[in-house]
Amino acid sequence: MNLVFEHTFSTGHCIQYQRLPSGTCYHADTPEPVVELLEQLRYSRRKIRLYYGDPATGQSWLNEHDVIGWIGRSTGTIKVPLLIEPGDIGGPALLDQCIVRIDSPRQVLYQHDDFQVGQVELVRGELKRLPWEIWIDGSVHARFKAKTEARQYQDFIQGKRFALI
Repeated sequence: MNLVFEHTFSTGHCIQYQRLPSGTCYHADTPEPVVELLEQLRYSRRKIRLYYGDPATGQSWLNEHDVIGWIGRSTGTIKVPLLIEPGDIGGPALLDQCIVRIDSPRQVLYQHDDFQVGQVELVRGELKRLPWEIWIDGSVHARFKAKTEARQYQDFIQGKRFALI
């Protein structure tokens, strides 16, 4: 059984956590399948990609940075999961309650029932310097010099490609 507790930070912000028998603390609103998978991944140190988004709708926030690494854990009295990039010894705390998808390099490990990224289109734009544009839901999201770069980015944002590099 997970112990649920509340912590108030010096800023006055208050968060409810669930503490697992392992000692790891997850946000109280993090779905059980996500907690279980993240704990497995923490022990295996398997490389993953996280997709953050709206937990109510499954809409991805389209994050590009701080989304690939392995799961570690902070120190201190509230040990939260961290995303650690290869070669690093620490990293940012997860917004574990906002995870809408988790991928390994070869497969989807978890996905919100309504996971979505929106309508992603590759468009020839007007700028000579950056002629290739990625549009998401009717507005420009990114611009590129080369069409191949734009396609790779489009595949990355849609989850068809694990990493940009």
